[in-house]
Amino acid sequence: MSLTDLFSTIDKNPFKNSCPPPFTRQKRDMITLTKTDHQWGASKRPLDPPRLTTAWLSLEDPLMVIAGANYRSTEVRDKSFALQEEALSVLRGNRKLTKAKMGDALSSMKPNEDQTKVIARILLALKHVQTVCYNEEKKTVWTMPEDLRAWSTSLRTIWIDSRAEHFLDFSDSPPLVLGLWLSEREDEGWTVDWPVSEETYEDMKRIALEKGLTVRPLEGTKPKKDDFARVLGRHYAIQHLA
Repeated sequence: MSLTDLFSTIDKNPFKNSCPPPFTRQKRDMITLTKTDHQWGASKRPLDPPRLTTAWLSLEDPLMVIAGANYRSTEVRDKSFALQEEALSVLRGNRKLTKAKMGDALSSMKPNEDQTKVIARILLALKHVQTVCYNEEKKTVWTMPEDLRAWSTSLRTIWIDSRAEHFLDFSDSPPLVLGLWLSEREDEGWTVDWPVSEETYEDMKRIALEKGLTVRPLEGTKPKKDDFARVLGRHYAIQHLA
């Protein structure tokens, strides 16, 4: 075929002035991150890289949701390093946040759940950000602060799965009421780490009777102090979270 014939064929093509949109790596990453599933009424969004710090930065920086992988990785690396420097400077003398624990958690390429809890503790102490971390397979949940009686509805909260692969985005939906959500999970067989009451045994028996609370000990035994402490601790936490 001559060049004249080739150009003639091109001119006859009705789509000669059209071309498919370029599918770049950045565009693929944007599509992946903005793909929306739903869970408990919220948008469930993937995290890349899979870390609690990625979820935290997604609350701080809208570009984290739409930018490419290189931007996200760089931001997570740089902000994790800055967070580590700040933590080492400010959080001294904390047995749960030793220099080694903080360094290992913030420098890990894929933090495990214990390291994620360390990062959650750092974010609460330095950035006043709370965390709810859930494991659907094991039906467990932990929170930061760990004592639910210290929970504050005025602070921002990150809801994240235990592998740090997804977080819940409530920007288009009302946030969950933590006390109600925990009670619903408990009804489904989840393990919830409720706080325990610290009154005396006699006071706890009196308060439980006044509030009409049922204390269920092991079969064939009488209610003990620990039984009352758990029941009242749960009651106080749910009241606080309502």
